[in-house]
Amino acid sequence: MKGGGKMEPDRSWEKDAEAREATIELLRICNKAGTLEELMRDLMVHFRNLTGCEAIGVRLREADDFPYFETRGFPEEFVLAENRLCAIDEKGEIVRDGAGHPIYDCMCGNILCGRFDSSKPFFTARGSFWSGCTTDLLASTTDADRQAKTRNRCNGEGYESVALIPLRSHGGTFGLFQFNDKRTGRFTAERIALLENLVDHVAIALAKLRADEALRLSEERYRSLFENMLEGYAYCEMVLENGEYRDFVYLDVNPAFERLTGLTGVVGKRVTDVIPGIRESDPDLFELYGRVAFSGKPERVEIHVGALKIWFSLSVYSAGKGFFVAVFDNITERRKLEDQLRQSQKMEAVGRLAGGVAHDFNNLLTVINGYSEILLRRIGEDSTLRREVDEIRKAGDKASMLTQQLLAFSRRQVLQPKVLDLNATVSGMATMLRRLIGEDIDLRILPGQGLGRVKADPGQVEQIILNLVLNARDAMPGGGRLDIETGNAVLDGTFSSKHPQAVTGPHVLLAVSDTGVGMSEDTQGHLFEPFFTTKERGKGTGLGLPTVYGIVQQSQGYIYVYSELGKGTAVKVYLPRVDEEVETVSPVSAPAPHGTETVLVVEDERQVREFVTRVLTAKGYRVLTAGEGLEALRLCKDCADPVDLLVTDVVMPGMGGRELASRVMAAKPGVRVLFVSGYTDDAVSHHGVLEAGLEFLQKPFTTDAFLGKVREILDR
Repeated sequence: MKGGGKMEPDRSWEKDAEAREATIELLRICNKAGTLEELMRDLMVHFRNLTGCEAIGVRLREADDFPYFETRGFPEEFVLAENRLCAIDEKGEIVRDGAGHPIYDCMCGNILCGRFDSSKPFFTARGSFWSGCTTDLLASTTDADRQAKTRNRCNGEGYESVALIPLRSHGGTFGLFQFNDKRTGRFTAERIALLENLVDHVAIALAKLRADEALRLSEERYRSLFENMLEGYAYCEMVLENGEYRDFVYLDVNPAFERLTGLTGVVGKRVTDVIPGIRESDPDLFELYGRVAFSGKPERVEIHVGALKIWFSLSVYSAGKGFFVAVFDNITERRKLEDQLRQSQKMEAVGRLAGGVAHDFNNLLTVINGYSEILLRRIGEDSTLRREVDEIRKAGDKASMLTQQLLAFSRRQVLQPKVLDLNATVSGMATMLRRLIGEDIDLRILPGQGLGRVKADPGQVEQIILNLVLNARDAMPGGGRLDIETGNAVLDGTFSSKHPQAVTGPHVLLAVSDTGVGMSEDTQGHLFEPFFTTKERGKGTGLGLPTVYGIVQQSQGYIYVYSELGKGTAVKVYLPRVDEEVETVSPVSAPAPHGTETVLVVEDERQVREFVTRVLTAKGYRVLTAGEGLEALRLCKDCADPVDLLVTDVVMPGMGGRELASRVMAAKPGVRVLFVSGYTDDAVSHHGVLEAGLEFLQKPFTTDAFLGKVREILDR
């Protein structure tokens, strides 16, 4: 065959000066190349100079195919047509053999797959193909001789001399060099052997370069991830002394580490030098890092680092014996929000309990206080029993105050809000407050200019101010300064993101701050729990701040406490701002207690029902009584006379007071209604605010208050 012939290993080229120079030049090119592109570009020039071939190309593996990476001298149309070696079916998918391997067209595919027969003159023992005349080759051989059906595009393009030299590394083929020329007889066995040796050098250099490139890209990706990851990253070496995890050294940290911890310049330093005292404050952290560094078992925890006052979500991995990697996020805000949610849920549960207890006690106290009043009116001033009965009444009054505080905390009291100017409210209380706090405390009232209005229950707002001032006074046993400040405030999204219970929008701020002893974080976590107190036994009920909390919550406001030990405390109350004018309250003259009207009393508690009946009867009223709603409706049906007033409990088994009132008003047009209750269940109020047009009296009530309210309603 022309240009072909049986090749035998021949090392005579090593003595050839041209071969030595070619090898030296190729090694020089390989050594100086910084990138794959630069290497291939220079090799194209070198091989064209060496072989004189008009067209040279190199194919490199890319996924399942071996497209051209670099070419010189081939027509563009040829490169486009020959670029892909994989056979493609009618669906455009790669054709694969029974083992799932891609099927490659053309002689290039044979060389890349290692399909060759070295007994044939156009294959070499090292798996290369060469021909000095492709026309004669095709005419004198079969597809079986050539190992596969070829596309023959090289011959069709007029290339007679063709050589395909594989690129191999570690037993695998990852590409080939292709040499084409339209002239015949451009190759000899010696020249092909030279090219095989040169390409072997290239394969070694290329494999190293690709490995270096892969390593560089991997390092770049790692560094990019390292530098840009949102989580903090620290690579550290554990310091083991006498079998104890005593310290660790920062070997590398990313920018997020500094952002999340606030620590800078830590690389190369021991943590005990960076954060003095951390060994004593956070021994669990050292145990965790040491355990992972020496066991190799990763761990994930949420941990509070007391020395930094930060909560972290922390994943720790071993990086070799004695080394570890910590990947973490600052979850302090999340934990704070979770704590607030848990606290809110706990307060809600305690509030429901407190409200239920207050309701039951208010029924009992209505009877106790009411009959105490009746007894005191009957007993003479010089009676020996008067002192004992008076003590019962005083105890009942104290108990009533406690239940009112419980109702305030549980948000079960009925508010009667009015539009208020907090500056006027604070100013009106100033004299009393100065008398309460004593002369060793400097009270400063700082009214805000252009202060907006709020809509709140006046008595409850005064209760807020009084409780906060008394707490501030008790926090300054040695004297100090107490500020009451008002101002306009707008709670925005940033504020509500940190205080999820706060509602955004315009508010009026009432702030009470002191220079007292302050509180620890643990104490602050229990501030609004009923009966929690840091005061000495007998000096506080533990209901002051819970009462404030309940009033503020029921008024749709928000309360925030900031305190530091030894520096003082600031309590900020935010109430929604309204665009209404301050309401003026006209004085009401005392109504006459007597009457002759018909009153229907509906109360499920027998003792309360009997007490109310006795009080009304004593003042001349005609009284009908019922223990539940259906009984009351039967009385209305059987009573031919008008019913002037319905006095009904709000919360009763079966039919509630609101439904009963509606049905009684339908049966007895013109009847008026007075609701009484130990607490509200929103039947007569919306979020604890009394509905317009409804009359309500909170249990426990005095006989005078009850009779006065009855007379006021009937005379209206």
